[in-house]
Amino acid sequence: MKKPTVLFLIICFGIGILSYYYFSEGNEPEAFYSVTTNTKLEMIRNDLAELKADLKKKGKYNCCIKNDCSWCAIYMGHCPCEDLVSRKGSEKSCPECAAAWNKKQGKIPGIDPDAIQVTTFGVFGLEKEGHHHPD
Repeated sequence: MKKPTVLFLIICFGIGILSYYYFSEGNEPEAFYSVTTNTKLEMIRNDLAELKADLKKKGKYNCCIKNDCSWCAIYMGHCPCEDLVSRKGSEKSCPECAAAWNKKQGKIPGIDPDAIQVTTFGVFGLEKEGHHHPD
């Protein structure tokens, strides 16, 4: 085998090993999060927390992840994800819940995180159903 071919294979192998390490669970870069003192952002966070608490009291917010999503509250004013994720064979959730399931942050036992399909419930016009609570 020629030296350039061997060098190319070694580089490809090294990139593969580094990619596997970088993208494997638990090895993502550490986030740098700090609480902001921006009053507008603080007001939005408080309003969102109050909205979700009110929706939960009314039985309209059934989130499927450990730290309830905000996507459904912001875009739809209710959260059907817990019911939808529990449907064997047609598991769906909002983008935020699907991402959390991908990181093993779901709160419903027995659900396969890889089975969950992302839906925006027609909010962005990407799905054909075009309504907020798929049948």
